[in-house]
Amino acid sequence: MPNALFITGTDTDVGKTATAVAILRQLVEAGIVCRAYKPVASGVVPGLSDPEQLWQAAGCPGLLAEVCPQVFHAAIAPEQAARAEGRRVDERLLRQGIVPHLASDLIVVEGAGGLFSPLGPGTLNADLARDFGLPVVVVDAARLGLIGRTLATVTAARAVGLTVAAIVISETAAMRANGPPDRPESPAATAAASLDDLRRHLPELPIGWLGYRADKIAPAINWRSLAAPVQQA
Repeated sequence: MPNALFITGTDTDVGKTATAVAILRQLVEAGIVCRAYKPVASGVVPGLSDPEQLWQAAGCPGLLAEVCPQVFHAAIAPEQAARAEGRRVDERLLRQGIVPHLASDLIVVEGAGGLFSPLGPGTLNADLARDFGLPVVVVDAARLGLIGRTLATVTAARAVGLTVAAIVISETAAMRANGPPDRPESPAATAAASLDDLRRHLPELPIGWLGYRADKIAPAINWRSLAAPVQQA
């Protein structure tokens, strides 16, 4: 079985896809054969969707439809979006959809919403990560409250038996000017202080920063060394 990582977040819209794309690009640049898998996605509209971004970052291997076999249009929870279309989330497919990617060296799995958001009627993101036996990369947005959100998610992940591999703080929007950047209340100063505080609270974890529209996570993290073999029932 190939190794894999499960990209999750403290909430929705915190930069999971941008983080997954950056990780995939780094791995591909290192010559690693990668695949991306997003078990389910909602809010998918014509254009460069999250599944397509992941597929392109991996080098367009296989079929785009294999990246995310369950797609719904409404920008609400997947189960609710499925009901709005008169459909259901196929919980078996959430787990079996990874099969086409098993011939790769490393799979980057991206969940939907936060770690404890539902993917289907009986499956949370945390359940799927645990079923696959994967370490999780916790992503949060670079905005006020990130320390509390991140610590809460890491604590909860560990409480249900998940291994937390790393933390990534993602700048999901350009930081607005709020006076000189050295003022303590400026976004840049707040973000830097928050990263320092996170490293103090979680010294055992690699913690990276992904700038707005940036291609790389800094400092560089050895993602391959953090991945674990996929467990498939």
